Amino acid sequence: MFNFTFMRLKVFFAFLLALLLSSCGEKGEKPLVVTSVFPLTWVVKEVYPSYGVYQVIKPPANPHLYDLTPKDALKLSQAQKVFLIGNLEPFASKVSEDKRVEVIKLLGLPPSVNPHLWLSPKRWLNFALLLPKVEGINLDRQRWKEVTEKLKELDREYSKLKGLNLKVVMIHPAFVWLCKDYDIGVIAILETKEGLGISPKTLVNAVETLKGLKEKNKVLVLYISTNPKEEEIAKEISQKAGVKAVGLDPLVGYTEGDYIKLMEENLKKLLNALR
Repeated sequence: MFNFTFMRLKVFFAFLLALLLSSCGEKGEKPLVVTSVFPLTWVVKEVYPSYGVYQVIKPPANPHLYDLTPKDALKLSQAQKVFLIGNLEPFASKVSEDKRVEVIKLLGLPPSVNPHLWLSPKRWLNFALLLPKVEGINLDRQRWKEVTEKLKELDREYSKLKGLNLKVVMIHPAFVWLCKDYDIGVIAILETKEGLGISPKTLVNAVETLKGLKEKNKVLVLYISTNPKEEEIAKEISQKAGVKAVGLDPLVGYTEGDYIKLMEENLKKLLNALR
């Protein structure tokens, strides 16, 4: 009888201790902020260090086709703020309709506008400069200044692409803003809509156009480096047209990392291909 009572007390106190530890852990947790993709995660972690960050879309998921999981829905309901691109995430409108969730879409992009702004340092700097306007969240001003200075320097580095008379064919339209902001001429975008594929006629036209331009211009084929199918298509065009193909990182295949270093790698690939 004594042993039985002792065991019951032991179990009870073990349960009580676990409950107390769990309660302390919850109180010590940082308030939660939710992001959709890595470029947003990087900025938010840098300038809001007193918050925990949960990234919804994790590799290898496709941001254009992602469906929320029950865990995502729970985290969204717990978040103080939710940072979205706005017209990238398929779930953006659904989340925005939930009155319990405060969604931050500083970019205000309409559905027809290309969402891949983070692949242009100039555009991502403009996004970072808007963050002090977000109310109800503690911005670390010093870290925000450091981030904006890093982005300004990255923008200056990318400006080396200007004046090179560079023209490109893109497989996927991810690099539209990069080209627009740094004076890179876009000859053609072969995949006009996610998942539609590319017709044989489109490939033939791209090859012939590149052949006609390569004598007087610097021309490249750009593709997403993390997409094997795109790489295969780009290399086929490259071989037939006699031009170089360059794979650039779309920066969505991460939950941790340094946006600046990844973007520097993309720039290095472009400049090396032009030598």
